[in-house]
Amino acid sequence: MQPEQEHDHPAPVSTATSPLGVPDSLTVRSEAAAAVGAALLAGGMASFRVKAAMAVVARALGLDSFRAIVTFTDITATATLGGRYRTRITQPEHVGVDVDHLARIHRMVEDLPERVEAAEVFERLAVIAARPPLHSAVVNALAAGLACAAFSFLNRGGPTEMVCVLIAATLGQALRRALQRRQWNHLLITVLAATLTSIVYALTIAAGTRWGVVGPGHEGGYLAAMLFLVPGFPMITGILDIVRSDFSAGVARLTYSAMIVLAAAASVWTVSVVVGITPGMPPGAEVPFVLDLVLRALATFVGVLGFAVIFNSPWGIALGAAAVSMVANTLRLAMIDSGAPAQLATLVATCLVGALAYLVARLTHIPRTTISVPAVVIMIPGFTLSMAFALMNSGDVTGALVLAQEAVQVILAAGLGLALAHLATSPAWRRVTQPH
Repeated sequence: MQPEQEHDHPAPVSTATSPLGVPDSLTVRSEAAAAVGAALLAGGMASFRVKAAMAVVARALGLDSFRAIVTFTDITATATLGGRYRTRITQPEHVGVDVDHLARIHRMVEDLPERVEAAEVFERLAVIAARPPLHSAVVNALAAGLACAAFSFLNRGGPTEMVCVLIAATLGQALRRALQRRQWNHLLITVLAATLTSIVYALTIAAGTRWGVVGPGHEGGYLAAMLFLVPGFPMITGILDIVRSDFSAGVARLTYSAMIVLAAAASVWTVSVVVGITPGMPPGAEVPFVLDLVLRALATFVGVLGFAVIFNSPWGIALGAAAVSMVANTLRLAMIDSGAPAQLATLVATCLVGALAYLVARLTHIPRTTISVPAVVIMIPGFTLSMAFALMNSGDVTGALVLAQEAVQVILAAGLGLALAHLATSPAWRRVTQPH
């Protein structure tokens, strides 16, 4: 038996399905391209961008073609090389939102040379995956509290409601993040976080009333405290997927979003029944138009900045998203105040968000989704959805249907506004062909 010959090849990449152990075999190359897609999918990227990134990596790896079907949680891809083909299914360990990882993987794909070895792709992905969260647990929880307090102001809540919302949402997000780090079921996490948030808000209001710090009638911020649980990222990317005819991914994202919203709303309503709170709109205060516009612009900036931090955005991206949304959402609110329908105002505002995000992305070499989606999240009518659920359970079916219809129209307008901006600025989006 002859001894094995020595080769100058680098050490083989460890894979589960590489029987020959050749570093740049079809098996290893296809796994490297799929690994990039899985990392993007785990970070919350829309399916079209996942496909486009994998196609770029596949070409750099020397594959003849790489065609993929991307859903919310899976990637099924077929790679070809020299007349041979290989099909594999890839599943990320979990799916969430991580803007820092998305931005770094996007830049990695952009900076790939014309030819690259699979080992280098795996090494770069490993470095990105090893990055810890950018923001501490305390900063993350406070960001949620501030974002929901800003939401409360935009929904006409006063200082008392804002303070109570800040306390409740901060504690709710702290629990949510702790359970997410343990990779608990998302639906269970939502139920527990919504329940804790609702109880804390009710206790805070009750304590303030008992001690004479505040008077009665501050239940209006109750629903605003749980708005950090509204899954704006998958909701918007789901609509974008459907516009691109990626129905398996889009329908799955929207179904997931609906389940999370229902779980949060059911928990909040249950606590309200037990403690005797009647959710409703805050009474609001009379504020001069110009001052009101300035304050709402500031609240928009704070709210979007808070959500961007929750999404693990670097500070530069978070500030960019907040600035874009401050301009667009202030325009939206001014249009609504002047009598424009909410869905039309939202469509115009999100088109503007998409255009501004495109310019920022071109200048900074980041995915536009990392700017546009956080900027649009504050326009998602989570308060209206929760009110619709509360009215439905109280027997006011007509009122519930009216609010639900309004919320759905605004959500669709938000997603379609971003889609129109994509169609106007991206030639690839205007074509029906898929990346390969």
